Parts: sequence; C-alpha cells; structure tokens
Amino acid sequence: MKNSSLKIGNIVVKPGEKVTLALPMPEIYTCAPIYIPIHVIQGKKAGPTLLICGSMHGDEVNGIAITQKLLKLSLLKSIKGTLIVIPTINIYGMMTLSRNLPDRRDIESSFPGSETGSFASRLAHLLTKEIFDQITHCIDLHTGEPHISKFSQIKTSLQSKDAEKLALDFQAPVIVHTDSEEGLLWLMKDRSIPTIIFETGQALRLDQSGVKIGVQGIIRVMRNLEMLPISPKKPKIRAPIKVDSRLWVRSSSSGLSEIFPKIGSFVTKDSVVATISDPFGSEKKEIVKAPFSGIIISVNNLPILNEGEPIVEIAEEKEHAVKTMHEWIKDKKDDVIQ
Repeated sequence: MKNSSLKIGNIVVKPGEKVTLALPMPEIYTCAPIYIPIHVIQGKKAGPTLLICGSMHGDEVNGIAITQKLLKLSLLKSIKGTLIVIPTINIYGMMTLSRNLPDRRDIESSFPGSETGSFASRLAHLLTKEIFDQITHCIDLHTGEPHISKFSQIKTSLQSKDAEKLALDFQAPVIVHTDSEEGLLWLMKDRSIPTIIFETGQALRLDQSGVKIGVQGIIRVMRNLEMLPISPKKPKIRAPIKVDSRLWVRSSSSGLSEIFPKIGSFVTKDSVVATISDPFGSEKKEIVKAPFSGIIISVNNLPILNEGEPIVEIAEEKEHAVKTMHEWIKDKKDDVIQ
C-alpha cells in the first residue's frame, strides 16, 4: 500500500521524500524568530509513523548525538512508513544551557498544552497539534540531570503490552516501569500511542557508549515495526532486566561523598555503597548501605553533599547482575545496523 502525505506546519512531505523543515515556535521578548528543525523521511510504502525526539530539556545532549548518527545511516533509504526526527525540542534551553523554557517551566510537564496558556503550554500545544497527533509510536531521548549520571535504561509503563514490546525490542540493559501522570508518557498513553523513554549519561556531557546503545536500539525497534528490513545477519539478542521498584538512597548527613559501586553494577542488601565524611578533617564518617539488592541505575557525581541529597538510585533486583556498559556494547560492529 502506498504511503500518504504528511503535513507539518505549511510543509507537505510526499511519499518517497526526505525533508528538513523549520517549525516556527513562539517568539521570545527579543522578537527574534525561533524555529525547531524537524527531519521527515517518508517511505514510498505505508507503515508506522515513528517519532524520535531529543533534548526535551535544553541541557540533554546525548539525544542530539543519537539523532545525528541515526540520520546518517544509509539503511533509512529502505524505510516503510514515516520517520520524524526532532533532535532538539527545547531550542530555547539549548541556547542557554538550561533545562527549562524562558518562562522557567518544564515543557515536559506542560503537555498537551493550551493555545492560550503559559509560554510552555503554548509550545506544548503546538507540538501536540503538529507532531504528536500524527504519530503511531514514539521514542523520547533523555539524559540525567546536571551531575546525575544515568545507566542506559528504558522507562515506560509495562502495563501497556505495546509499550513493553517496544522496550524489549530496544534492548537497553534495564527497563524501569513507571506510571507517570504527567509528561510525554502520560500524553501518549492517553492517545494509546506506544512510547518509551531512553535515558543515558548526564546533562551537558556526551556519553558515547550510551549514544551507541541508543542508535542500535532505535534500529531494532524500526526493524521489529517492519519499517526496515530484517538484518541479513542473525542479530545478537540481549535480555534486558525489568524492574518495578527503585529508590534514591539519600545522605543522612552533610559532607564529602565517596561512592564505591560503579554505575550499572549489582549490589546486595546492606552492602556499603558510599561513605560521607566531614570535609573539615575530623574522623567522623557515615557509612551508607544499600536498603535492598539491586542495580545502580543513577549516581550523583557531586562530591560534596548536603543532608538529604541523593547519592545513588537503586533499582530493586534480587537475582541478576547487569553487565557493565563496556560489556553490553563490546562488539564494535553490531549486526542490527548492517
């Protein structure tokens, strides 16, 4: 069956076309025009409409790198359906190295937005109308907050079988169940659009290992959606670990933090994960232990912490240890992109 045309803004993209367009955004007080670059690849044959979006927060650079590498792949020439790629949603934040919009709001918590609402709400409404209302599947690319490193992981609602299948097809090391009542996951769930969030690394820092996992994961998803032909070589199957419960271990005192387990490693209940010592030289030291067995999926890289600040995030898992990031992507050539 022949693919249908797609309209974004005033641009119509016909079957078989590859177009980069600029969607006009709400103006800031300088009256300078702002545009979001959007890449659209239309297959000649009908199929799913998959959205890949990055940098929902302006300091998340790994999603940008993933989309750059993805768009360079020649195998996209054989696509069925439609691929929409938005490397940077929050152009405003990227210009100022900020997570939020000029009105200091987080666009992710503003969906579906309103045409007459706040600055963030108006932008969310525009993106919902022009992009999100036209797609069938979505992969949202994220990075940890400033100073917070994230082990490569998928977040989604495992109550949705279609979203769970996307997560399993992606093959990130860890799948974390979430029932968010706001943001893009909530918006897509309300529209019955299978959506997964891929997180890796930390803000304003490139994580090349995570970028590679991201590119490979997107291609796996596209192959399983039949948007791309099956790989001529037998793909390597890696089984992600699914977790339902996770917890940030917090400092009960202030001081110099020393964290022992590496991100992605497995820790047992009551094992020492960190110590907090007095930065002024006394011998007083707090020992921080894991409340349960699990995988270190987030680490706070700040060495000086105040009481109550996060140290490590542990996803509860009793039986398995995740391979290190290096082991997970040790093959220099992955069959999935051949």
